[in-house]
Amino acid sequence: MNGQKQRTIDELWFLQEEALLEANRLAQLPAGALDALLTAAETVRQDEGLSSLALRGHRLLFQPELTGEADGETFSGILSAMGEGSELYQPIILLSGLPRLEGLYAEKGIPQEILIHTLSDMALWMNDYYGRHSRWGLGNEWLVIHLSFRLFRVGRLQFERTGFGGGVRVLRHRESREVLALAESGSRYRADGLVDGTNDRYDEAGAWEAVLEEDDQSIRGHRIDAGGFANRAAESFRAEEWETVLRKGDPVLSVHIAADGKMDHAQCLASMENAIAFFKRHFPEEQRLAFACTSWLLDPQFGELLDGASNIVRFQREFQLYPVGGEGKEGLRRIFGSLYDDWSTAPRDTSLRRAVLDHLAGGGALRDMGGFIMM
Repeated sequence: MNGQKQRTIDELWFLQEEALLEANRLAQLPAGALDALLTAAETVRQDEGLSSLALRGHRLLFQPELTGEADGETFSGILSAMGEGSELYQPIILLSGLPRLEGLYAEKGIPQEILIHTLSDMALWMNDYYGRHSRWGLGNEWLVIHLSFRLFRVGRLQFERTGFGGGVRVLRHRESREVLALAESGSRYRADGLVDGTNDRYDEAGAWEAVLEEDDQSIRGHRIDAGGFANRAAESFRAEEWETVLRKGDPVLSVHIAADGKMDHAQCLASMENAIAFFKRHFPEEQRLAFACTSWLLDPQFGELLDGASNIVRFQREFQLYPVGGEGKEGLRRIFGSLYDDWSTAPRDTSLRRAVLDHLAGGGALRDMGGFIMM
């Protein structure tokens, strides 16, 4: 075997059957999904073009120091170039990052059970893909975050090491410790206090733009009320009494809710408490200022649609809310599994589905909202 061919085989180690079987020791995919990946890997191995693209995908995600010549290339672009079958090539390339990830976990002393629990999202989303398409695959790039050592599942919830997305500036009173949020300058709102364009609805007559001003004496801006709506009337706060404690880019733990069970409120609270201890133990050099979340689950309308004791309502009440805009369709996808052209044909088999369908029938819509909890 010549040197060039051996080097190519060595570089494509992650396409070999033994490598995928070893990766599945941690990923724990359903048997059918694993068989589909093994077959897809063989297809890639036998095609020089696909093999080259798979290697570029691996390097882009896990060896970026080798991809300087591919400036601007994206994982999505590589998958698109791989064409038919990319829904299986994607998880193969993602699993190629497991040896690196396992090493990073070991360096930080993070238990392997956390790694396995975190990776369980791949089986969850592959099962979801199979349920929607009757074949195995992975239809989103969500798992890139897991394999990049940025997201960890601690109990019921997932936590991503990231920067605060902004949209609001958070102040805290120096004595009382009261916390409030002000809209950042440039944010455009409708008269109802939601981001202009939320649910594709624009307010040409009543829209207004927030202005946040500060100097040595005061901070002046538009407060976000308890319901998560921006107030048009600006207020002033004395700088000697209030301090900024969270702004765009500040380090936070972004909270994500895995779609594999009920949102038991006690489990969610325990998860956040354990996450604080987890990150202090394994990332002591980092100071995360808050939990942050953007989700359909934070839509305050659920407070009216559902019983106050429901897990969704109790979860969102832990957060201080603020508007983020968006089309508001993700909640419908998660609740019903897909979007319907005619919502009168959608299933009404749970109290949540019935409440949402009645809301839609009355001209309402779901929306995403942002929320934060200061540490």
